[in-house]
Amino acid sequence: MERFAYELRKLRQEAGGPTYRAMAKQVPYSVTTLSRAAGGEQFPSLAVVLAYVRACGGDQQQCEEWEGRWREISGEVAARSAAEDDGADSPYQGLARFEPADHERFFGRDQLIEAARELVLNRRFAAVFGPSGSGKSSLLRAGLVPALRSRSGELAAIRILTPGPHPLRTHAAALTPKPSGGDTLGGDTLVVVDQFEEVFTLCTDPAERAEFIERLLAARAPDSGLRVVIAVRADFYARCAGHRSLADALADSSLLVGPMTQAELRETVVGPAHAAGLIVERELTARLIADVDGEPGGLPLLSHALRETWRRRKGRTLTMAAYEATGGAHGAIAHTAEEVYETLSDRRRDLARLVLLRLITPGDGTPDTRRPVPVAELSFGDPAETAHIVDRLARARLLTLRDDSADLAHEALITAWPRLHTWIDEDRERLRAHRRLTEAAQLWHDLGRDPGALYRGTRLATAEQHFSHPEQSAALTPLEQIFLTTARTAATTEHRRRRTLLTTLTLLLVLALIAGVVAWQENTTADRRHTEAEARRIASVAEALRFTDPKRAMRLSVAAWRLADTTETRSALLGAVSQREADTFTTHDLGAVGEESVRLTADGRTLVVAGQDRVRSWDLRDPRRTRTHPGPVGHWGLGAEVAPDGRSLALLSEGGGVAIWDVRAARITRRFDVGDVAQLAFGRDGGLLTVETLNGSVTVWDVRDGRRLLSVKGPKRESGLSELALSGDGRLLALCGDEHPLEVWDIAARERLAAPWGKRPGGERSCLWGDFALAPDGRSVAVATDDGVRRWALASGRELPGLPGKRPRVMRFSEDGAFLVTSGPGELLLWRLSSHEAPVLRHSLVNVETVEEFSLDTGAGVLRYMDENEVRSLDLGRATAGGWTRGDHVRKQLSADGRTLALVANTTGRKGFRLVDVDSGKTVGEPPGQPCVPQETEPGESAAVHCDLTSVLSADGRYYAYWDYATDRLIVWDVANRREHATVRSAPDREGRPGTGPFALSADGHRLYTARLTGDKDTVEIWDIRRAGQGREAGTLSGIGGSPLAVRRDATALVGTGGAVADLRTGRVTPQILMEEDAQTFLFSPDGSRLAVGDAQGRVTIWDGRMRKRLARLPGIDGGTESDSAMSYTADELVRLPQYGVTALAFSPDGKTLAVGEGEGGVQLWDVESSRRLGSPLPTPGDPVLSLAFTSDGRTLRTAGLHTEVQSYDLGPARLAAAVCERAGSGLSRAEWQVHLPDLPFREIC
Repeated sequence: MERFAYELRKLRQEAGGPTYRAMAKQVPYSVTTLSRAAGGEQFPSLAVVLAYVRACGGDQQQCEEWEGRWREISGEVAARSAAEDDGADSPYQGLARFEPADHERFFGRDQLIEAARELVLNRRFAAVFGPSGSGKSSLLRAGLVPALRSRSGELAAIRILTPGPHPLRTHAAALTPKPSGGDTLGGDTLVVVDQFEEVFTLCTDPAERAEFIERLLAARAPDSGLRVVIAVRADFYARCAGHRSLADALADSSLLVGPMTQAELRETVVGPAHAAGLIVERELTARLIADVDGEPGGLPLLSHALRETWRRRKGRTLTMAAYEATGGAHGAIAHTAEEVYETLSDRRRDLARLVLLRLITPGDGTPDTRRPVPVAELSFGDPAETAHIVDRLARARLLTLRDDSADLAHEALITAWPRLHTWIDEDRERLRAHRRLTEAAQLWHDLGRDPGALYRGTRLATAEQHFSHPEQSAALTPLEQIFLTTARTAATTEHRRRRTLLTTLTLLLVLALIAGVVAWQENTTADRRHTEAEARRIASVAEALRFTDPKRAMRLSVAAWRLADTTETRSALLGAVSQREADTFTTHDLGAVGEESVRLTADGRTLVVAGQDRVRSWDLRDPRRTRTHPGPVGHWGLGAEVAPDGRSLALLSEGGGVAIWDVRAARITRRFDVGDVAQLAFGRDGGLLTVETLNGSVTVWDVRDGRRLLSVKGPKRESGLSELALSGDGRLLALCGDEHPLEVWDIAARERLAAPWGKRPGGERSCLWGDFALAPDGRSVAVATDDGVRRWALASGRELPGLPGKRPRVMRFSEDGAFLVTSGPGELLLWRLSSHEAPVLRHSLVNVETVEEFSLDTGAGVLRYMDENEVRSLDLGRATAGGWTRGDHVRKQLSADGRTLALVANTTGRKGFRLVDVDSGKTVGEPPGQPCVPQETEPGESAAVHCDLTSVLSADGRYYAYWDYATDRLIVWDVANRREHATVRSAPDREGRPGTGPFALSADGHRLYTARLTGDKDTVEIWDIRRAGQGREAGTLSGIGGSPLAVRRDATALVGTGGAVADLRTGRVTPQILMEEDAQTFLFSPDGSRLAVGDAQGRVTIWDGRMRKRLARLPGIDGGTESDSAMSYTADELVRLPQYGVTALAFSPDGKTLAVGEGEGGVQLWDVESSRRLGSPLPTPGDPVLSLAFTSDGRTLRTAGLHTEVQSYDLGPARLAAAVCERAGSGLSRAEWQVHLPDLPFREIC
């Protein structure tokens, strides 16, 4: 059908391009009917086609030929319509804007439509501003215009236009009001100027632009007979403000199109579907809203995703599976575009690239914009092939064809399709030159091909630079080619023309040979490109599913890598290994409706859902294992509380009192007549029950024998308690309430414990809900404060080390009491109480502020929490593993190949050294220990020692250097021979202090660099230590120093703190080349082509190896903010612990991957070339990272932490895939494959 419309437009062009108004005078059909016949959006009747042919001067023979074409196409259209669901039209526009005729499908903008209507009726000149993709055009065309037309008598006429390259010349008639005899309002003509920014992007004549704007502003005159409303992209507001009169007019007559509310987005999604008799899954509606809510320019993404989802609908239902198969709101446009692109041959791909780029105006300090062009301008190359490409893109709704013009369906295509964006960036300068060439060629043609309008000099040289190659000139129209050819002819001699012709023929011959080879490889290359594109898309889908469907995300990650080994798919594979989300269990999936009490058991392994008619439980380790027991029908009363072990229920009767329901026996086993119940709480094993009544009494009952163990008078009910809790061993009761201090009672002794936790900081005595937690063994209590968590030992009242940070909402101890989980604003934190400085795990919550129901299963290393009707399981990995030490070995360094670990310990005032083979764990060297240096103290102060633990291991692991303060020597230890190799003794400074300070070893261990302060200037001494014995001084560098120092592998450059760089070949020092603030870690890549600089905020800057150009800036693992938790260290701990931010760096042997370690325990891998993250942060134990190293084959990363042994991470893709398959339980099923990869044959991935 689109091809047929194109042929009609071509017929009109060949007839001299008569206007549709002139054609309508010759045949009995209107202008609208004739223009729609060639529009391509609906198939015209035979009578209209024949009238169109006659209006173009066709004779009887041509009419018969066109009748035959019509009958052939009409059959195809009818057959296709029958095959496509009885001719159903999509209720969604996709990327195309809404037109006035589409107003019945335009939803979600009622308030804005009315605001626009009021503005237009009250102001003669008005403007609608909004970012690209906010729906300005659709608001005016399908909202405002129908609203005005529905009220007869408000306006005499409404005209809609877009400026184009010559706005005044093209639309002068439209700015003349329609004659009318009505009143002032009813006699006005409304002119809607859509895409007003074209006056800046397409109109290059400043005079014409200014006159057009003044013609529009003339509507402000009361007798003008015009009203004008313009739609402008918000990023062109400054350009509008640059025009004084326009700025004055906009001061009080503007309407801003902001983002839709969630309710409006819901109406946008559901309204068209309901109008078309379709159903949208509720889950899909929520997902669509979440994906585009607050997203700049999200509406075209939403509309296109909805149209593609409709194409994949199941019956009358738009499903979540169909939506995810499109790539989602952020991937659907790219998915559609790539789908079309991949179906083309290489030759047609190049042609499609040229067609699309001709429809772009590259920005110059402003965003790129689309550029409507006459269809005739697309007649370059092979016209038939070009027409096929235009037709294919239009059928995919990536292009729109109206009258004689072609345009991108929406500017969102520019930003949403990475390939198109890349093309623009690659050819930006050439595109600018091409736009200038198009205008110059058209002006030359309009001036009767005047030779004076030809390119000469610099302009011709620039054009030659960009369009001299045949592949480049293929993008030119015949007029542009003639223009350039004529210009060359006028500027060159006949001899040059012959040489140019010969060169051109030679190039054409070479291209012909290349084309032959390319044609031979075309099928294989096309298949490979398609597969790689699908792999990248599936990797993106996997990233989007990590939270909502963790196991499917893992399987898709493996599938993506199996399809193609690319940076994106390896990143997805690493993300699957590192993702904390292990599984999601949804009760609605099993039909859980009508239940009224839901609880996770204390061990986190079972979910219990209790209702009146049944009590069901799921083993969350294998949700297929379920149990169902009869419910307490007739005894439910006011509700029920599930015991932590899930074996019993406490039922609240309507007349007062509590009944205990045995779930397995399905009967009441105990009743307690306690009056009106305010709240109750079970003990950890369900054997004890605490009840608070409305009169303020709190009673502890033994559920097994019915005994009353303790009765306490609580606060008045006006304030009430906020929480009751029993210790895990059942010995203690804790209660806490508004205007009521925390009390802890010994149940057996019936006594309240006297301790300092009752009074809060600042004299506050009340506590909030979830404000405290009792340890399972009853030995300690944790209390939330505004500065974090404070802890006390219950037996002695002694305060234990607290946990820093913000006030948590809820706290839970692990079963063994070794860990505490806190739930705060937007995150869950896991604390190891033996090392309280910082959490060993942070998990950000998605779409939820905090969680109140969670359990920690340390045995399985899983944290589970409730999120509405879902239970989410987090894999804690190594965060809860054993082997955690106090951190006596406070300095650790791995050799560059990760085979050797050097440790320095400060024990009882002595430094101890040890060198360990990482693979075997055996000690391979133990240099002599040394006493720490006593420090001078003031009278009355206790004695103190200074223990500098600085030491350096050479890159090859052969030498180990450290300071001996007893002899003021720097000792270099031979690791292999286990003996002292060389020593260095620096001269004391002017004040007589030892010349000790930071130092570094060259990669081969032949040179030693020592930093010191000489007077007020940093210096570095260079020592030759190739020979055993006393090192020989080989030079001095002035103006560089600090800690740390970094030496390039080839020993040609040295970097010091403050950004100074020394050329070790010449001795020249250049200060502050790097200018990196808070830099604390430096590392050269193995080949010396890169320098990584880590800072205290967790960021890493990549420089070229010569330190002349900054190549990339990598953000921190958590966004680059400095951690607050370092504030929790004592002074002694700060001396022995590493600094925060980036604490370790390691390049892979090939230099393509960078590992970044942080003081808070995170390790992130980066692709050096693209500066992209590779997966999520690795699942580390959570202690500060002191050193990182890749093994020599680059397949394993090793980390040395403050509290743990060396950790090894296997990075080989094949082994990662196997690990992910084991974690996910299986690969993709055939049904899942068909949903996500319908165009590729099924294959087993695990």
